[in-house]
Amino acid sequence: MAVKIGDFIRLSFTGKLEDGTLFDTTEAQVAKDAKVFDEKINYKPVLLVVGKQQAIRGLDEAVVGMAVGQEKDADLPPEKAFGQKNPDLITVVPASYFDKDHVTPVPGMIVNINNQEGMVKSVGAGRVLVDFNHPLAGRGLKYHIKLVEVLETSAQKIKALFDDTGMTGTTSLDKDTVLVSTKADPTETYIFRKQTFLAWMKEIPDVKRIKFTEEYELTSTKQADSEGHDHSHEGHAHEVPGVAEKKAESKPKPSKPKK
Repeated sequence: MAVKIGDFIRLSFTGKLEDGTLFDTTEAQVAKDAKVFDEKINYKPVLLVVGKQQAIRGLDEAVVGMAVGQEKDADLPPEKAFGQKNPDLITVVPASYFDKDHVTPVPGMIVNINNQEGMVKSVGAGRVLVDFNHPLAGRGLKYHIKLVEVLETSAQKIKALFDDTGMTGTTSLDKDTVLVSTKADPTETYIFRKQTFLAWMKEIPDVKRIKFTEEYELTSTKQADSEGHDHSHEGHAHEVPGVAEKKAESKPKPSKPKK
């Protein structure tokens, strides 16, 4: 069965620059062969809804018409990858902006300014030139892709989406209602995962409503106090908003290639 727009698929891919440099892969062995393997990365095929802009345009178009198990190469121009470089996204930032967070900008450093990541291009005369374009903007890319699976039933899609969010528990489909039983917690991470799952459900026409059964595990305050719990603030870290410094990375981080 040939893939069409709206299909739920699992796709394996390896992306390289035109000079052959590996920048992204879902294959652990490929990463090992290129000596960029990262144990913190879960190398596995990505889950996509074809045509929903969850992948860069060129990949979205390349998978249409493929069959399960089929492999192909796709050469993508910048327009179908991460776009051309936009000069308006290259901005001069006063060096004093970094001083308040005790950050010394240097070329190649990744910084976060107003919730936008950019790369420092140059530093001088109290001014820092920051490029907010995607690091691969303006580059032609070469992908090798393999269609691993097409999810056909609503139950398969629901389970795959639930697992993909990182939630734990079970799902089932009763006519047009999804029943979810999950371990929950009041953290932002859980709330984000739940909202992501709910957003995905809109892509399944058979689903009209969702019912959650959430189990919260409570910590006994009495037991904690009897064990000499320290109520001081020592050890609690609080992030200060501002400029976040990161090291420029040379290793690929496989993920859904976003547009």
